[in-house]
Amino acid sequence: MFLTKDELHNLTGYQKPSLQKRWLTDRGWPYEENAAGDPKVLRSIVEKRMGGSTGSAHRRQGPDLGAIL
Repeated sequence: MFLTKDELHNLTGYQKPSLQKRWLTDRGWPYEENAAGDPKVLRSIVEKRMGGSTGSAHRRQGPDLGAIL
């Protein structure tokens, strides 16, 4: 559901939570903070912004011709 610490470091280039939050804020990335003050970023937000798919099933374009058989 959320990026791991390593993934957040890879996204922002920073390990320190305060710098990660500043990077996220400066670029308009939504996040929440946990009780320790670490930023938590939803994986689905990253996938959407970076052009990935959030689901395993892709929508079909056009009719499902296989359903006719």
